Amino acid sequence: MTIERFSAIVARINRAALYPADWPQAMHEIVTALGGYHGGVVVSGAGSRRMTVCSPGADELRRSYNSRFWRIDPIAGALEHEPAGVITTCEDLLGPEFLRRHRFFSDWMAPNRLGNGVLALLDRGSETSWLGVYPDGGGDLDLAHVRATMGLLLPHLRHALTVQSRLGNAATERDRAVAVLHAYRHGLVIVSGQGVIGYANPAARSILESGDGLAIGRRGHLEASGTAVGLRPLIDAAIGESGARVGGRTLVPRRSGTGAYALLVSPLGPDIDGRTELRAEVAPSALVVIVDPDEPIPGGVDELRQLYGLTAAEARVAAAALRGAGLRSIADELAISVNTVRTHLQRAFEKTGTHRQAELVRVLATILSGTGQFEGSAGGVRTAISPPSS
Repeated sequence: MTIERFSAIVARINRAALYPADWPQAMHEIVTALGGYHGGVVVSGAGSRRMTVCSPGADELRRSYNSRFWRIDPIAGALEHEPAGVITTCEDLLGPEFLRRHRFFSDWMAPNRLGNGVLALLDRGSETSWLGVYPDGGGDLDLAHVRATMGLLLPHLRHALTVQSRLGNAATERDRAVAVLHAYRHGLVIVSGQGVIGYANPAARSILESGDGLAIGRRGHLEASGTAVGLRPLIDAAIGESGARVGGRTLVPRRSGTGAYALLVSPLGPDIDGRTELRAEVAPSALVVIVDPDEPIPGGVDELRQLYGLTAAEARVAAAALRGAGLRSIADELAISVNTVRTHLQRAFEKTGTHRQAELVRVLATILSGTGQFEGSAGGVRTAISPPSS
């Protein structure tokens, strides 16, 4: 193999680490360079095996392996006990007679025209991965050539698979983080320089689309109504383009006359959590938290009963108190006497560890608001405790 050909294969492998759709072509070039018919990468771990990569035209071969034949694969079982970096063949690993009498050979290898393949163990750990290159069932590979070339390709394959695994893990963690942000019941907006919006969760998008006090400006920036003069300076201070990065709070009135939004603007970026070495590569940004005071407190009677063991009657009285209702209003609403309201409240005090109505309201509002942050978007909250109407 020429240096140019080898370099082209390595380049294709490295590209596949970043763009997994390129793996079939990379595998095709590896298999062709080794004189094989089909090839693939198998990963084993956590009680299962799967062929993650295969050469073009081997999709059905991979599907049948992953759905059924991995369970009876004796080659994989034997290879998993070999040291990392080993290059061997199916027959050397198991013996030709044992292999050809096994169901895995008769039911999977032979129907797919796979001969005595060469196997290269790429890595061992929580998962074991290996490359297999197989000749056509009626032929043989040039073992000396295949072993020598595989030995040169192994470090590049191992590196590419490691990079791909880490990128995949990073993408998974990012998706989980974004899912949390999406589920948060208050508005979350991430802005960069000039207040340009880079991310807004569904709660924030709903607020911005209403255009009542907050909106998306023509330049894609977070824009407040004309009477809210403190937002832009807070964002500039949190971004820190001309000095120390500091956060702050402000109120943004709404033209509709309903309660003003309460905003927290906080710096985001690598220097916040100590990774100052990345400051030059990552542009600073700021998080804007938008809280609507008219948003109902998540939770209700069922949640109070579940958390504190309140009876249905006690929970209804506690929920009414949490809405800001007085004893007489609660009695009229629930069609019970004021003395009965007092009795239920006293029992709610005992079960929640509180002593006064104001303390009960504070505790319940804190607990329900905190535990209910991520329930609303998933449909977990059946009722909500709305603030008293003005």
